[in-house]
Amino acid sequence: MLEGLARIDPPARERAAPPWTRFSGALSGAERREFIPFLHRLVACAFATIRPHFLQALAVESKPDRSPVTQADRSTELALRQLIQQRYPGHALLGEEYGARAGGPYRWVLDPIDGTRAFISNCFLFGSLIALEREAQDGTGFVPVLGCIAHCAAGAALIGHRGGTALYRSDGSQRPVRVRPCGRLQDATVLSSSSWVGGEQANAAGIEAVARAAGMYRTWGDCFGYFSLATGGADVMLDPQLGYWDVAAVVPVVEGAGGRVTSWRGGNPLAEPSLVATAGALHDQVLERLRDAPAPGGLICI
Repeated sequence: MLEGLARIDPPARERAAPPWTRFSGALSGAERREFIPFLHRLVACAFATIRPHFLQALAVESKPDRSPVTQADRSTELALRQLIQQRYPGHALLGEEYGARAGGPYRWVLDPIDGTRAFISNCFLFGSLIALEREAQDGTGFVPVLGCIAHCAAGAALIGHRGGTALYRSDGSQRPVRVRPCGRLQDATVLSSSSWVGGEQANAAGIEAVARAAGMYRTWGDCFGYFSLATGGADVMLDPQLGYWDVAAVVPVVEGAGGRVTSWRGGNPLAEPSLVATAGALHDQVLERLRDAPAPGGLICI
């Protein structure tokens, strides 16, 4: 149980389907009653494991993809895996630090510290991503049905599914959240994990094209960007290159809040791990800017 946070489910009645494709699956009432309380336990475990490490001097290693990792990342994923193993020993697992474990008919997807660069820089915008997936009826794999974006430093967590997304805070309060209306890119607040300036950001020209057309642009990214979008604080969040564990939890949280998600090319972000997440109405405007942006060498991004 997430200490100090209210334990009320996100709204159970699914709203009318939006006029775009959704990539999360529906969560039944029985599944809500079974898994949302356990998800609170996982968040509490993540917070308790991360807190002693934050704002402390930590050894930082580089993984083969040159992304940083610390003992906090590894310890948190191991603690989450242990809880899942104790409660659901037959479920599958996929984690950023310790890989895959076979099982079914559900799979837990873990990113113990999303935004490790923020974490090691004493920035408060890092978080934990946890998704529950269910095997698809057509046998094509797993589909996320429940997601969580949890911010240890803020003592806040979003838990979402098709029926709705809710914000839980450490003061015991809770409330449903929705994306805010925004129909024009020129009025939008656009976020990304890093700027197009410098060599870190892939597809930099696309981000620059969207940012220059927006009303405001900030690099308040990683999982916080999706937290901000889902709670009505921003209108667009862009991530051109991600791991599957970065995407799985975000999809049901943003869709449950009324937002829209696609891949960078406008397809399934779970099949092409990348994210364009918006309040919905301006999504096609964002995709158009990305398509028209020049790629390295003067080519057009398609």
